[in-house]
Amino acid sequence: MKKTTKQIVFRSLSAIALLAGISSTSSAQTIFFNNGAQVFTASAAIVQINGGFQNDGAAGTTPVFENNGTMTIANSGTPGSVFLTNGSTLQGDGTIFVEQDWTNDATFTADNSTVNFNGDLQQFITSTIATITTFNNLTLSGVGATTANRKKTLQLVNARVGTSGILTINDRELETQTNTMFVDNPAVASVTNATTFGAEGFVSSAFGGTLSRATNSTSVYSFPTGSSTGTLRFREIKLTPASAAANVFTGRLGNNTATTDGFNVLQIDTTMCKVTALFYHQITRTAGVDNADIDIFYNLVTDGPWDGLAKWNAPSAALWNNMGTVTVTPGAYHDNKKLAWSDFSNSPYILSRARLADPVFACADVCANSTGNIFTATGGTNYVWSTPAGTTITSGVGTSTITVDWGVTSGTIIVIDTNSVGCFSDPVSCFVNVSIPPVAAFDTTSTGFTYNFTDLSTGGATTWLWTFGDGSSSSSQNPSYTYSANGPQTVCLTAGNPTGCIDSVCFTVDVDVFEFINIPNVFSPNGDNNNDEWYVNSSGMKEFRVDIYDRWGLKIWEAEAATIKWDGRTTAGLECTDGTYFYILKAITQTNKDYSTKGFINLVRNSK
Repeated sequence: MKKTTKQIVFRSLSAIALLAGISSTSSAQTIFFNNGAQVFTASAAIVQINGGFQNDGAAGTTPVFENNGTMTIANSGTPGSVFLTNGSTLQGDGTIFVEQDWTNDATFTADNSTVNFNGDLQQFITSTIATITTFNNLTLSGVGATTANRKKTLQLVNARVGTSGILTINDRELETQTNTMFVDNPAVASVTNATTFGAEGFVSSAFGGTLSRATNSTSVYSFPTGSSTGTLRFREIKLTPASAAANVFTGRLGNNTATTDGFNVLQIDTTMCKVTALFYHQITRTAGVDNADIDIFYNLVTDGPWDGLAKWNAPSAALWNNMGTVTVTPGAYHDNKKLAWSDFSNSPYILSRARLADPVFACADVCANSTGNIFTATGGTNYVWSTPAGTTITSGVGTSTITVDWGVTSGTIIVIDTNSVGCFSDPVSCFVNVSIPPVAAFDTTSTGFTYNFTDLSTGGATTWLWTFGDGSSSSSQNPSYTYSANGPQTVCLTAGNPTGCIDSVCFTVDVDVFEFINIPNVFSPNGDNNNDEWYVNSSGMKEFRVDIYDRWGLKIWEAEAATIKWDGRTTAGLECTDGTYFYILKAITQTNKDYSTKGFINLVRNSK
């Protein structure tokens, strides 16, 4: 760099001084070069440097440039930078507007000053000899619109805002790279940023870098962390210390899958189903002993729903550990808050989702080759079912109740509860035993309209259900049933065993009975075994009754039975004399044909 020994001393400037370049460091940028002069500007002074500014110390001098007014370092062509070199000092209570870079290789005494980085291109705060600049008020401004041109970058060095200063980020990005931006002022409002949704200002840090804040109250401290690397994200952290004692906390957004930085997102404890692979945060307590509420913010639309927080490596090593119950609050940015957190032994924190509770599920045994077996789980919403080989889920896939057709092999049913965001429960299973049903069989015999059914089932049947085809049924093992009409009837037997398994068999019974009645008009009850009874021969009757009267109209005998036979005696057992008797017969068939009649009977007792 070319220098001159020319000195310019401003004892007091109360008006505008336009300094057009007293020495040039290169053809690319004009430099106002202070080579060891003592410079003082009063509070009302306005200094415009149309180029860069270099404060340098000549051999044997202790130059001090004290700015108490407003100094603007800019150039309509190449933006102006600040160089502090060779033991010089820049100090004062004024405001310095810096259009380009800040290189501090000497001494900057912040006093009550404000340094405003207002350039529209990326600006760097740096040092070639690792000098850390402590600012009082540090303000980031400008209108650079691209990702790079919004950045004010710490390069190779840390930086500080002093114990009474303010870091004003506005809508810019303070990029610390692997360095730390320290804010030593413990006031809550010592860090501010633009909060318009989608246009926030933030502090970004590479792995190893961070934003550090001193605290001394139980108020909420914002760490406006974000990143423009990859997907642009603003994901704030808020910490609330448990006491007003002095503490120092740091925060950083890792805008990549935590796995990249050695914190595998697939390594999680058993209480969680997953952690986000989009980003994570690093939070530490570097001084103090207080617990703090940790509040992590996220965008529900782009980041998805999360119901918890997890911490890396503690208490279980090399995995994400569930931090327990958190409070989830919706908003433009949702946030998950963990109260009174005490373990700051490891820095990575991440959004998590809890594993779903296991569904409640029990199995009943089934019958071999059965259909329509129903299994139901409770306690969840969406279910994934697995049934053994030889079975078929016929309905209910994805719901709480499935219907299964089963074969002949016992096996295990498994159900898992899931939800729309990819969480799941542990699998719950139960073993289903298959029972062999009985084999239903029967035989039948008939007399007229009356059929006798005989159970021939095998396999330990203990229950029976008969249906006779005309709507009637019976639960007897060997029932009899009288039909009311001719025609084919489908008779079914369902036999069951103690395990509830059943088998059915059906046959068609062709009910075909000839309906008739034959009434004799004479008989001879003389004991010769020939026509000894008045026998009314009939078939197919459902109502059959006779009343017999003597010649004087006195009823002497009556009967109501399926078969009517009169042996010539009275109801009292006395033999009736020869003669003519009168009968009244009621006879109605199963098909409701009416053969009822009345007539005379001749009783003749012949000699044997």
